[in-house]
Amino acid sequence: MIESIAEPLLVTPPLIETIFELRWELLQDSRTQRYRDPAYPMMYGRIYERFKDALPLFEDLPSSQTHPEVSPYVVRHWMRKGKDLYPLIQVGPGIITVNMTKDGYSWNSLVSLIQEVVEAVLDLYPQGTLPLKFVKSELRYLNAIPFYSQEGIISFLKEQLHMDVGAPKALLARDWIYPDPVALSLKLGYGLRQPLGHLVLALDLGEFQQTPAYLLQTIVQSFKNEVGQDEKKLSQWLREAHLVCKESFQAFCEGQLMELFRQELVLSPP
Repeated sequence: MIESIAEPLLVTPPLIETIFELRWELLQDSRTQRYRDPAYPMMYGRIYERFKDALPLFEDLPSSQTHPEVSPYVVRHWMRKGKDLYPLIQVGPGIITVNMTKDGYSWNSLVSLIQEVVEAVLDLYPQGTLPLKFVKSELRYLNAIPFYSQEGIISFLKEQLHMDVGAPKALLARDWIYPDPVALSLKLGYGLRQPLGHLVLALDLGEFQQTPAYLLQTIVQSFKNEVGQDEKKLSQWLREAHLVCKESFQAFCEGQLMELFRQELVLSPP
């Protein structure tokens, strides 16, 4: 049984964005082999009517200029409160997402909106052509962990993010190679018992707001028979997926980094 754990009180959280994604089964054309959503575009029109009071700004994305069958599972429309404001809902053939950034984020507000969206999909999906069957649920957190360049990439990774990776020592012992890398990109996937699915951990050295940072993604994904088909099961999946993401983040940032995120201002590197 998943237990509710209080959110850590972070004054300066490193969160960039969190995304919930839900996909449903598409119909495959036997002649062209292309996939199409028989509910599209009726679906996004109904979704807009449901949420237009809270999210009145409707935007077509560049992807909406292509034929829907060319780009299945690609979002084509945004709904949001105003220009560049979050949260937002994205809709496309066979896909809907809920996106929220650090400003205004709380788990309670995010899960409340997600539950409204799930309820809307279940209520508004047109029946008759193809039964609604969810085939993917995903919860993704993207964080920017400040990286101070005076520390070596591997040293920071080991001391602050509690990971130890690197090239073979025999290679690094050569006099023609510098021992510390200048770039890093790492992706790990693990099976999950609860919720059934996978945990993906992605770590890339990059930049956020013109500052060097480790871009950390914690992603929980479930596919096909692992995905709940009703509100109750999807709500349970959300709670379990959130706990996995939260504990993953805390494991990476345990210690000095977590203390740093609890401070009002970042005055010096950890």
